[in-house]
Amino acid sequence: MLTIFVRSVVLFVFAVLSMRVMGKRQVGQLQPFELVVAIMIAELAATPMGDVGIPLLYGLLPMAALIVCHGVITALCMASERFRVWMCGRPTVLVRNGAICEKQMRKAAMTLNDLMEALRLGGALDPSEVGTAVLETGGHMTVFPKAQARPLTPEDMGLHPEREGLPLPLVMDGRVQTGNLERGRLSEKWLMARLRELGYRDASQVLFLCVNTRGILMAQGKGRADVQTLQALSPDEAGW
Repeated sequence: MLTIFVRSVVLFVFAVLSMRVMGKRQVGQLQPFELVVAIMIAELAATPMGDVGIPLLYGLLPMAALIVCHGVITALCMASERFRVWMCGRPTVLVRNGAICEKQMRKAAMTLNDLMEALRLGGALDPSEVGTAVLETGGHMTVFPKAQARPLTPEDMGLHPEREGLPLPLVMDGRVQTGNLERGRLSEKWLMARLRELGYRDASQVLFLCVNTRGILMAQGKGRADVQTLQALSPDEAGW
């Protein structure tokens, strides 16, 4: 029993590492060859788990070979557009200017029910509001509404809102995020001074603290439900 447990842990760890080596896209939207690799890795990891008669290397070596194959194919896809098109295909326009492209749907082996479902998943309740729908190489549908059906934007109203970027987490679960401090060109001395302004002795009392691109610092202490804010920087200083 202990042998089966150890073998299972080893195979599980190796399978997870294999997926990590192949990049984040493997856990997102898969290309056809990536889907094949993922399925084969799962099968290769599962077979030796319960059968101690199969040497452990019989599962590990084929998975290593698949990682190598994936790396080679990925490199070729990045180097050659022709190979990339052959391996991954091209995006297919299924709705153009509000009209369904019947010929392209047949090539993609999609029915009208499939198309309607994909449009709903893309946020379009009424097909007449769809301007363009593209079937991407990974199999998901990208839906663009007609100009008159899209949400109103500040530009449409002649407004010019301030730049808005990602906030910088500076303290997470009591730990200072030194990398984010450097990215924001801030010092730990500056951070400690802001913490004292908010009533905290040190970072260990803080659950989460971040500063946004408007220079507003937001903090929540451990065991507290309230959120405190402080204008810690001018918008010009928050230029990360």
